[in-house]
Amino acid sequence: MHICEPEDMKIFHESEARRTLLSFVEGVCDSLSNPVPMRSELDSECLKSIEEFLGKLEARVAFYPKPVVHSRFGDPNFRLWHEYVLSAIPDFIKGLSFPIEEATKVDITAYLQNSFGSPARLDYGTGHELNFIAFLCCLELLSVLDLRDRSKVALKIFVRYTGLTRTIQQYFRLEPAGSLGAWGLDDYCFIPFLWYFILLDYGSMCFMLRRGSAQLQIHSSSAPNLIIADPLVVEEGNMFFDSCRYVKLVKGGPLEVVSPTLASLSTVKSWKQMTEGLFKMYCVS
Repeated sequence: MHICEPEDMKIFHESEARRTLLSFVEGVCDSLSNPVPMRSELDSECLKSIEEFLGKLEARVAFYPKPVVHSRFGDPNFRLWHEYVLSAIPDFIKGLSFPIEEATKVDITAYLQNSFGSPARLDYGTGHELNFIAFLCCLELLSVLDLRDRSKVALKIFVRYTGLTRTIQQYFRLEPAGSLGAWGLDDYCFIPFLWYFILLDYGSMCFMLRRGSAQLQIHSSSAPNLIIADPLVVEEGNMFFDSCRYVKLVKGGPLEVVSPTLASLSTVKSWKQMTEGLFKMYCVS
């Protein structure tokens, strides 16, 4: 279906497509409670192809010089980069080497084309992120991605995708699309908070906390009040805290001021209590 009018959105909210998308997002959450080994030699050819493609797109960004005169938002060179993305997608889809009907190929191509921001508005937001989620969901429905790959989809593919989108946001100064401002978790995305929070929820990792020149290893079951700590004290590499750090970098202020919704999570007593609330928030948004 095509969503063009408010009435279309009402239909979508009751549709099988929405239920399938949310089931995929929730399924990835569940997989992160017990992620599979991240050894690259065990990756499927599809996972490797997607990672390589996203890396290729990110490397292409540097081909376009930054303008001498800077506006607050929107470098027109983004349109040139986006044209390159569109030109590269057909060969990438073809290279996945799976039998697919032409109509289905048109759909998954459209989802991928709309995953990297709008060249017309020079912006990027959660709608573009959702297109990439829909692309991954379709690959799973087509059995191109295996159900057993779900944790790798989050910890490899989506980490790479998030890195790429943050690169284009900063390099081309893309405007947040459909932002809720201070009342959203982030101006640009949601999934990194939902998926990578799960790793903290299930206590499946440790990270380093810096206090001056000292370093202290902290287990991920530690209290959520670390969310409002200076994100720089948390060692890079934890995607949830990296996302908190990015919000502070982009908005330029304490989380309590620039993102009170995100900061409010720090008052919850345990990571586990956040799971249901974050997923409900995503369903609404």
